[in-house]
Parts: sequence; C-alpha cells; structure tokens
Amino acid sequence: MADERDDIPDQFKTASPEVLRYFGEKQSRPTFDWRDIAPHEHAYAFTVAKTAGFDVLADLRAAVDDAITNRVPFETFRGQLEPILRKKGWWGRRFATDPKDGRPAIVQLGSARRLRTIYWANVRTAHAAGEWERTQRNKRFLPFLVYTLSTAERRRLEHRSWVGIILPVDHPFWRTHYPPNGWGCRCGVRQISRAEAERLGYDPEAGGPQIVTRSWRNTRTGQTVQVPVGIDPGWDTNPGATRGRNMAELFGGAIDNLPTAARSAAVADLVASPGFKLLVERSAEVGLKRAAAVKALRAEGLTGAQIVERFGTELPYPLTRFPVGVAPARFGDDYWPVMIDAATIGHSADHRRTPDTSVWSNIGDILKRARAKRDGDVVRLHDAETKLFIVLELMPAKKVWRIRTLFKAQRASYFGRQSGRTLD
Repeated sequence: MADERDDIPDQFKTASPEVLRYFGEKQSRPTFDWRDIAPHEHAYAFTVAKTAGFDVLADLRAAVDDAITNRVPFETFRGQLEPILRKKGWWGRRFATDPKDGRPAIVQLGSARRLRTIYWANVRTAHAAGEWERTQRNKRFLPFLVYTLSTAERRRLEHRSWVGIILPVDHPFWRTHYPPNGWGCRCGVRQISRAEAERLGYDPEAGGPQIVTRSWRNTRTGQTVQVPVGIDPGWDTNPGATRGRNMAELFGGAIDNLPTAARSAAVADLVASPGFKLLVERSAEVGLKRAAAVKALRAEGLTGAQIVERFGTELPYPLTRFPVGVAPARFGDDYWPVMIDAATIGHSADHRRTPDTSVWSNIGDILKRARAKRDGDVVRLHDAETKLFIVLELMPAKKVWRIRTLFKAQRASYFGRQSGRTLD
C-alpha cells in the first residue's frame, strides 16, 4: 500500500514559507458547484462545492491548513474531520437548494471520496504554487524546467507524451501545463541549468510543443472556453503564476483591477518578496546614516532646511512605495491598499523605532485585529501582540491609505489618549 503522504511531493517533507503563505492568504468562499468559480480564482480563494448554506467551510479549511502545515496523512485528516462534518449534517446524499435556480436537488455532501479530493487538490496545488515561486527566484541560475514522469499507477496518455519536454521557465507552455494537470495528476517538473538542458537535448530552435485545445462549456455560467487536450477543465492554470501576475499588477499600478481577494493575496506575496526586504533594509540604513550625520552638519552651521537638501543629494531614500496590506472592512473604504514609502521606514529607523522585520508580513493581520480609532481621514491603531502603533492617512484621490508613522509603543495608555471614533 502506498504511503498516504505520497500526495505530497518528496521534496516537501515540511511545508515551506511559500506554501504556507499561498494557502494562508486565500479567502474562504462557499459555493454550490465547483464550476461557479473561474479556474484562476482558485489561486486566491478557498472553496468547497456544496458548502453554501452549511457551517462547515471553516472546519474544512482548518483541517486542510493543518494537513499542509504539518504534512498530515490523509487517513488522519479524514479521521479528524469526518465526525465534525457528520455532526453538522454535511455528509452523505441529501436535498439541497441550488442558489442558481432555487430548485432543490439530491446532492453529494461529505464522503470519503470527496474528502480525498479536497485533501489532494489543496495540498498538491499549494505545494505546486510554492515551488513555482522558488522556481522564479532561482531561474537566473536554473533557467529551464523539464516535465517529469507521474508517480501515479495509471498515467494519462497525453501526460506521458509531455515527459522530457524542456523549456525556459517563462515559456507560455508552463502557464497551462505546469503540474498538476487534472484530478489525481502526480506529474512533476524539475528545474535545471542550461548545461543540463543542452545535455538532455534541448533545442532552442525547436520552440515549444504544439498545443491542441478542445471546447468545453461551463453549464453553470454558459461560458465556453478552450482547454488543452489532456488537461481536465479547471486545471489549465498555473496557480503560482496567477499570483505572480497579480503581484505584477501591483508594481504596474493596476491594483484597482484586482478583486479584493486577489489584491490581499498579491500584497502578502509582495511583502514576503526579497524586493520588499531589500527596501526595508536600504531605507533603514539610510535613516540611520542620516541620524548619525545630523550632529556634524549642525556643527557646520547648516539649518534644518539645508540639512534636508543635503540629505536629498547625498543620502536619498529609494523612490519606492509598496503596499503592505489591504484596509479591512471596518475602515469602510472599499478595501483600499495600505502603502508605505521608504522615507517612513527610514524615519522610524532614525528614531530607533523600526519594527522587527518579522512584523511586516503580518501587517494585514494587524490591520484587522488591532484596536483602532478613526478621526476624519486618519486612523490610529495599536496592536497588543506586537506593541506596534500605526498612524494611517486616507488619500481619496489615489484610493490608498498611507502609513504616516509606525513605532513600538510599549504602553497601551498611549493609544488611549488618542482622539477619534473607535472602530469595531
């Protein structure tokens, strides 16, 4: 009998930060049918069909999260979850009303087979997305991917024909054919160097394989799409690449084009990126150097304005502004992004108040849980867990919130003295 954990690729004995972030930033969304959500939306939404109207999605999510984080085998996953689902009535076949047409129908709720599908699909795609992020990070040194043989006992003919295909990491083929490529697919890829690609017969003049598609009609939405032959409908996407494109939209200034869930996921990916870490480190470094130079410049007789002018030439901040979170519903402003610039980070540093680097990836959670007061276009927050005090300013014309200042405030009474209306 195969190891129950064979659903998880061998290289993932423990979940990587990329994998945990991919699943953790998904927003839960109950649905009646798996076809109700577009394939690319699964990159930032956790959903299970037939959960609409049942209080079980949070239980399913918690169990999947535990399985991904702790590499829980399927039988343990099922043993812990099945009693909860049975108790809540989400098990077996029963009548349920389809919200699309309001008609009752006999549907399959929970079952051992459905739980295995839920387990496999979420665990496998989370690891695939995490691996894609690392692939992008390493492509300068390992610029090619090679399609590898499935470990499943029964292998699809088309999938077998793709084994050995070698293409650059950013080739369009991987947008649709990056594994898994269907229900139960255990195909894989391996990232390789240019030298190995050439040894294995890569021919840059050959181009990629010809992709043959077939029409598939989504009877729920009425939409007809082209799906590559050999790939199950709904699996012709690359979840990691989808999240990457969302992040690219942030850089391109098209954040308003993203749905709220995609926006939140893209911001979380961005804050965890090496580029953001570099911004924080560089900004803090400039801030400390400025603080150290002030005394000497004053001794030279420079005024405050002259010092600022000198710093602008000799110690400039990076001209970069990054989103670090999405304003929660209680702010009441359409989930606009929360931005921070290099000068704000540097200013905190020159006052020895820069938060620990581990805080940045949690800004989104802090915005949701921290005590908050709003006074006009200004929101002040204090987080009891991190002791972080944040002042945000709304910029309606740009549809963003700007972090005006942030620092560690050890005493909660400091927040208590702030004016404004308390936000629940």
